[in-house]
Parts: sequence; structure tokens; C-alpha cells
Amino acid sequence: MASNTSLERAIADVTAPGKPFETETVHVNGVDFIGFVNAPTNLRELYRSGLRHDVDFYVYDDERYSFNDAWKISAQVANTLIARGISPGDRVGVSLRNYPEWIFAFMGITSMGGIAVAMNAWWSAEEMEYGIEDSGLKLLFVDRERLERVGPLASELGIELVTVRCEHESFPTWDAFIEGSSDAMPENDIAPEDNATLLYTSGSTAHPKGVLSTHCSICNALLGWEAAGAVGYQLTVNENPALAEHVRTVQPSKPAFPPSTILSVPLFHVTGLVVQFLSSFRYGRKLVGMYKWDVERALQIIEAERITSFNGVPTMSYELVKSASLGNYDLSSLQSAGGGGAAMAPEQAKEIDKKIAKGASGTGWGMTETQGLATSIGGPAFTLRPRSCGRALPPLVKVKAVNEEGMDLPPFETGELCIWGIQNFSGYWNNLDATRETLVDGWVHTGDVGHLDDEGYVYITDRMKDIVIRGGENIGCQEVEAVLYEHPHVAEASVFGIPDERLGETVAAVVCLEPNTRLNEDDLKEFASERLAQFKVPSRIWIGHDRLPRTASEKIFKRQIREETLKNLDLEK
Repeated sequence: MASNTSLERAIADVTAPGKPFETETVHVNGVDFIGFVNAPTNLRELYRSGLRHDVDFYVYDDERYSFNDAWKISAQVANTLIARGISPGDRVGVSLRNYPEWIFAFMGITSMGGIAVAMNAWWSAEEMEYGIEDSGLKLLFVDRERLERVGPLASELGIELVTVRCEHESFPTWDAFIEGSSDAMPENDIAPEDNATLLYTSGSTAHPKGVLSTHCSICNALLGWEAAGAVGYQLTVNENPALAEHVRTVQPSKPAFPPSTILSVPLFHVTGLVVQFLSSFRYGRKLVGMYKWDVERALQIIEAERITSFNGVPTMSYELVKSASLGNYDLSSLQSAGGGGAAMAPEQAKEIDKKIAKGASGTGWGMTETQGLATSIGGPAFTLRPRSCGRALPPLVKVKAVNEEGMDLPPFETGELCIWGIQNFSGYWNNLDATRETLVDGWVHTGDVGHLDDEGYVYITDRMKDIVIRGGENIGCQEVEAVLYEHPHVAEASVFGIPDERLGETVAAVVCLEPNTRLNEDDLKEFASERLAQFKVPSRIWIGHDRLPRTASEKIFKRQIREETLKNLDLEK
């Protein structure tokens, strides 16, 4: 295992003056961060960099758009917004499925200096009304489903709608909106510290919070993934003289397949927006969109488009390997598969690695407030530490655990995990108190509970609000879920606390079984009791064969499952 000295040397090699990932000190809101000298000044410059790639950029069904196509159409959007009186700093929203127009609208908004509000497309009419009023939207792009929800409110809210792939007599269509506009990109000044995006959190509280991020934080995050990969490679070369000589003397071979990936999650989610969409400009990666997540369709796309990498939430990669038709498709182009945004159970990781990832499975951790950037792990390191979400990505990111007083904790001691780096958000929209609570001296207090080991690997044991306290004993739900996933008949599991008169809370679980399998509650309790302390074994387990409810980003919707379970418990009384 690499020592800290070896890692520091690799970082120094990769970030040295004159190198592509040369670093500098960047002062942001009173904090000195590490930034990249060669980071794009703003998102418009990022999009411009894509013009050097003469390949497909976005594919949606039978529609194909090059990087140049996207640049010209987004320029039309930008010029139309300016003509309609939208000014830099104004909020313009997008509420669509992952249609090509979502991408062009976002590019146009951010290229003329507007703040793109990526609204949750699964919101109800009431939630959309809140988002429009809270953000102060000037204009909103909507498709048919969203138009049905917000159209009747448009006049009352004083917002202009533009319809996408549908028509309404009161609002202009997409084609009418951009018709006649110049496809020459406007060149007004956009400073790195200007705000670029407003993404709303998933809404686990009464009202979601708007996460505001700058061009600087996003552009540096994009280079952050690349630099971390370069550091890892340099570390390997430094520690292997024979490999170093081979790298020096041998011309690298051309990849068998050009880089490509599936846009597997909604674009309003940070994984879809930053990790999958925006990062594609850097190295000319083809992005293939889906109307919605569908395992069979994903397998078809991997084969037809020769997809080289797959990244979503862990349940997606796991559903690929568990598909009954997996063997019917040629997945030989796939070089890596994994997911982030939720914990990956060790048994899921093993299956992904065995069937589709070929030794290149992996996972990571990040959040909307950090542009999805924080930690990553893959390959042999992941095999050795399947419960870890990786180490902080060098050179930008630092991760630590703190106690309730905010003091740093040593390795293996559990506390709240915090993330430091230039990629962090600038604040919560219209919520100064929440910003001060979450963003402290450049550190984002994540609300995730866990620890670091003595090599810096991060282990998330639970959310701060997702711990079952049973008779004074803290139980991490993810630990219990990981054990349930070890059972060969368990496809999905969600663990949470339910009220108990004697103990305060006890552990409960809702489980989805694999097709054509049978288990009863006692079977699973016995299985769990062989692997967990008795107080951690669920006192109640509800078993079925229906896929568990999901959030818009395809995470298992634990809050909904728990609420429905509690209602059923009340009916049992």
C-alpha cells in the first residue's frame, strides 16, 4: 500500500508547474483552496473545449448531436434569452426528461451568465410552485408532464414557459423560441466566482434547499476527477520502475472503443449533470440518453453504442448483472461499472465485478453540495475494502470526521464526515442559517456518519438522522442492509427504525426477493442473527417480490417506505 510520502510525490509530479494539472492557490470567501491553473474560466469555455472533438456528443433514440451541434443550438438559446431581457444572474429553469433540449437549454443559460435552475422533474405541482417562487424564476422550459402541472399556475406565478416536445396555445414551443436566433455564441464576461447552477436537494425535509454553485467550483471539480486518476497512475509508475520505463519508451495504443457512457440518472441530479454530462466535454465522451431507467433498454444501448463505462447509483449496476437477459447481449466494450450516491453492499460489488466490470468495479461518494466530488475507490482496493467509499480525491479534496463539538477525530473514531475543497457550493439559496450550519471554514458538514481508517479510506456507517437508537444502542441501518444483501435470495433491502414502547426504537426492514424465490420472516432473522449482534437483528421484516420505491435519482426511497410501514403498523393496532 502506498505511503503518504509516495502519494505526496505523485501529487507533486502531476501538479508541477507546466503540467496539465498544475495547481494554484485560489481565495474563495476567506478560504485558500487548491485550484487548477488550467481549469476553464467558466462553463462556456468548457463547452467551447468540446468543439475539438468531431464525434457524437449526445444520442437520444434515433437523434444524434455532435459537440458542434450542441454549441450552435445552445448559442441560439443564449441569444434568445438575452433578447427577451434575461440578464446575467437571473434564474432560468429546466424541468424536462433527459431530452436533448435539456442539455441545450442548460448550456445556453449558463453561457450567457444566467443561473440554471435544474428543477426536479418528479416534483408535484405544489413542489414546482415552491421551486419557482423560491428561486425567482424568470422563465422555465417544460415538457408535457411538467406543463400539465405548472401550466395552470403560470399566470399567477408570473413566469414565462417554453414548451418542449409538446404544444400549448398560450406558450411558445422550443422551435418557435429559438427560431431566427443567431448561432454565434455571445461573449459577455462571466467571472469564475459568478453563480452558475441552482440544484434542489431531494426534499427529505418539509421544503428542499437550493444548492448554489459557481462556475469556478464546477470547472475545478471536473478536472478534479481527471487529476485524481492521473495521480493514481503516477503513483503506480513511481513505485514500478519497469512500468515507468515501458511508459517512457512505448507508444500508447489507441483504445478499442471511443469513450462513451449512458446518462443513467436524471440531469437535475448532480451525478447526471456534473459527473456524466459536463465531464463529457473534457475528453469527447459520447453520452447516450434514456427516457427513463430501464434495465433491458440499458443492455441494448451498451451493445449497440459500444458503451465503455457505466455509472449510476449502485442499484442500477446491480440490476444489470441480475437481469435474466444479461447473457443475450455483447457487453465486451464495457470497461468499468459502478455507482455512487448510495452505499454499495459488498455482495452487490462482488456480483458487478464478476459479471460485467472485469476487475474494474468501483464506487464513490459525494453530494450536491460538492458537485458529486469527494472520494472514489475501485479495482483491488475496492476488493479489499468493499464497505469503503474510497479516499479523498487528490489534490483538491480533504475529508475528516468530527465529533459533536466540531473537533477532528483520529482514525477509526466515528463522527460526522466533512468535505473540504474548491468544488464546494457557495451557499443555500435564501437560507443563510442553513449555509452557516453546513459550510464552515471551507468544510461541508455532510450529515453522513462514519470514520476514516489509518490509510485515509472513508467508511460511511449511516446518516445522522438515519440511526436506530435501540435502548440507548446506536445501530447503523446500512450495516444491517449489507448483511441482508448477503442472502442470495435478497434483491433489495431497506432498513429503518420503528417505535417500540420498551426500547424507544427497534430495527425493521422491508425486503424484495429475487424472482421465483421464497423466504419467510424467521428465515431472514436467523440469517441475520448469524452475522449481527442480536440487538441489531430486525424485529420485523416485511417480505415481497415488488421492486422497492425509488426517488427521482433511482435511490431506494427509504423515507416513503418507512412512512408507509408506520401507517400499516397503525392499522394493525
